Amino acid sequence: MSDLETTDLRLVAVTPERSHLVLEDDDNRQFRVPIDERLAVALRDRRQGGQLEITLESQLTPRDIQTRIRAGASIVEVAAAAGVPEERIERYAVPVLAEREHVVDQAKLAPARRASNGSAPTLIEVVEKRLAAQEVSDESVRWDGWRSEETRWTVSLTYVAAGHDRTARWTFDPRGRVLAPDDAEAQWLVDETRTARDTPAEAQTRLRRLASVPHPDSDAIDRAASDQVYDREADEADKAASGGAPAPRPAARGGRRPAVPSWDDIMFGSKRRD
Repeated sequence: MSDLETTDLRLVAVTPERSHLVLEDDDNRQFRVPIDERLAVALRDRRQGGQLEITLESQLTPRDIQTRIRAGASIVEVAAAAGVPEERIERYAVPVLAEREHVVDQAKLAPARRASNGSAPTLIEVVEKRLAAQEVSDESVRWDGWRSEETRWTVSLTYVAAGHDRTARWTFDPRGRVLAPDDAEAQWLVDETRTARDTPAEAQTRLRRLASVPHPDSDAIDRAASDQVYDREADEADKAASGGAPAPRPAARGGRRPAVPSWDDIMFGSKRRD
């Protein structure tokens, strides 16, 4: 055995059905070894406290890697989670990163808002016009996209304006090309009626103004509702007493409502007081 040339392999992953070990050599060529009874016995003799099982459970399959990349993780983050070099993650991440870029390109060409004058501007048209008005440098503009659910994508835009980092997000459905702002920054970018962005102080002032608006007096509301009930019952009583049309009601003085009628007024007509 010592005369035979051997190649060291490293464990990469376990297949999704957990039937094979995936091994890799220094040239990144992969090999599969079936997990049969002989391998299980050999590993059982070397295992200490179940450490091998823990190692196998922590490995990420190629599908796991692509799922994390599609959800917005970077190659560096996935490599750290898998405990492997970044080069091993990159081969699986490249096609998913291309998919994310393609979805972002689709979102840029989707309608940013409802059509006006027979046409709807695209997201990229509206955003570029808005950023140009803010004198935003093209070097600071970054687009990205990731899928948080089965069909729901998030498209983000980051840039620097007036020395501040800005982030805007939209939700996007590639199947129907449906685009919707997901935060206040995205809404401001596509809303042509708003020419300025609220500062934090202005936002707090607006909230305080809304909070300071007095609520309607509940007692006054109850009194008004009672007046309406009494008026309706009084009209019905007047109509019954006169045998036909309801008696004319006196007009309110000074724009005020008439006093609430008494029970006698309701039962016997507004002219009877005794």
